[in-house]
Amino acid sequence: MVSQRVAAVAGKTTAGRSRKAQEVTTRLLDAGVEVFGETGYETTRIHEVARRCGLTTGAIYARWPTKPQLFLAVVEHATSQRMASMAGPAETPVDESIGALGASLLSSGDRRLGDLMFETFVSARHDDSIAEIVSECLDSEVDTLTAMVTEGKEDGRIDPSLSTEAIVAFCQALDLGTHLALSTGAPRRPAPTAQEWQALMKRVIEAMAAPRSDEPPRTPERTRKGGQTLRRSRAPVSLEGWRSFDMARASI
Repeated sequence: MVSQRVAAVAGKTTAGRSRKAQEVTTRLLDAGVEVFGETGYETTRIHEVARRCGLTTGAIYARWPTKPQLFLAVVEHATSQRMASMAGPAETPVDESIGALGASLLSSGDRRLGDLMFETFVSARHDDSIAEIVSECLDSEVDTLTAMVTEGKEDGRIDPSLSTEAIVAFCQALDLGTHLALSTGAPRRPAPTAQEWQALMKRVIEAMAAPRSDEPPRTPERTRKGGQTLRRSRAPVSLEGWRSFDMARASI
């Protein structure tokens, strides 16, 4: 009986320590997102990450012996947060989740993650290991967004005649492009208000909606040439090409 009680107390103690250790790990990763996003990979110092959350560098080295290992963990942590933000609560309709994702791009929390990803793209131009991280992050985003758009089409909330690849590419362009534009901090280009941005995102999502039953079916876009109406051909969106474009844009 005594041994069982001792074992139970020891189990609770171990669980408590494990929770505390996980909380410290999360604090360090959150601090890493802020510091790496603010100063970039090359100029970030380990002690600044520790100082940001009131800990010593020993707490970092006990978990990640090298700076590249810490950076990898920070980027993976940020990516998981971005994926959770994209997916939203399970009960939220897909079109509303995509709209909320776009509307949140001006929030301070989302910009913090965006700043880190922007710095990651820049560093990837000079480090193959970081470039691999970028590729994995973009692949994860593509998988998440593709699943969301597919679900939206099956639920009748997104127009099935629209290209899934095009919608996914648009979402990534909106995400990364917004962070790039806001990161300049140019005083002559004031950011839109939250209300203005949300109104625009609502209009964009409405444009993706499936046609109502009383609407005529939508046909592929047409263009006029020489008085004749021609069907405009549409080339498939290349995700590899899109990644190359992202990398080139990050170097600006």
